[in-house]
Amino acid sequence: MKKLFVFLFLTQILWTKAQESNLDKNSVQTIVGIIDKRDAGCLSEIRRAQFDFKSREVLCNIIPEGSLDSNYNRHYPYLINLLKEKGIAYSESFEPEFSPIWSSDSANKYPLVTNCYCKASNELLNVKYGRNFIKNIEKTADSLYVMSRIHIPFEYPYGVDYYCMIYPKARDFLEQKIQIQKDFFSSFALPKNFIQSNEKRDFFAKTKFTINKDNSISNITVKIEFKNPQNEKFYNLIADQINAFIKHADWTAAVSNGIKVNSNFDINFYN
Repeated sequence: MKKLFVFLFLTQILWTKAQESNLDKNSVQTIVGIIDKRDAGCLSEIRRAQFDFKSREVLCNIIPEGSLDSNYNRHYPYLINLLKEKGIAYSESFEPEFSPIWSSDSANKYPLVTNCYCKASNELLNVKYGRNFIKNIEKTADSLYVMSRIHIPFEYPYGVDYYCMIYPKARDFLEQKIQIQKDFFSSFALPKNFIQSNEKRDFFAKTKFTINKDNSISNITVKIEFKNPQNEKFYNLIADQINAFIKHADWTAAVSNGIKVNSNFDINFYN
C-alpha cells in the first residue's frame, strides 16, 4: 500500500510538471497578462478591444467573483460623470468573473481567461492615461460620494473602510466590542437590591449612538430588557451608567475612503 501511495504521489507531481511545461510552451504575453495561445476566444476579444479603442474609449466594470457588500458600487454615478468629462464611456460586463476555467485539446488541459474584452479595454486606458488611472479615478469618485453626504452618518462597519477602528483601546478590529464590554463592566455596579438569578443575563441593554467626525458622541439610545420584571424600577440607574460610559469613553471617528465621517455604532451590554 505504501508503494502504491508513493507511485500515485510521484505520478501526480510528474503530471503537474508536464502541465506547467506545456503551459510555458503555449503561453503568450498580452495586455491582460500571460494567457494560453490556445485560448482563441480571449485573443480575439483583445484584438477587438484594441480596434474599438481607436474610436471609442470605454471603462468596463467587471463584477468580481465572490460576495460583495451593498456599498461596493456607491461611487458609480460620480465615476460615470468623471469619465464623461474625459470623453470615456462606461460599460458593465455581462460575463461573470471566475477563477481559472479549464478547457482541453486532444492532449492537454489549458486555462481560459474571462472578460478579456473588458480587461483589455481597461488596460488600454491605463496605458494611455497612466498606470493607475482607473484606480485613481475610482478613488476620486468615491471621495465625491463621501463628501456629498458628509453630514449623514454612515452605518458602521459596512459603510466605512474595512477594519476601521473606532475604539483604540482594543488590539484589533475584531476585538473592539469585547474590549468595550470589558471596560464598561470594569466600573459597572448593579443597583442596591437588584434581584439576580443564578444564571447570567439579568438585563440586556441594546445601545446605539453616533460617533461624530470630531470624535464626539451624540444621539445615544438605550433600551433595556430585564429577566425579572421586578428589576424594571432600576431601568434609569442602569441606563445612566451606560450613557456615562459611552459619553466618556475614548472613541475615534470612522473613516470612509480615508475621510473622517459620522458613523452609527451599536453594541449590546448584558451581565
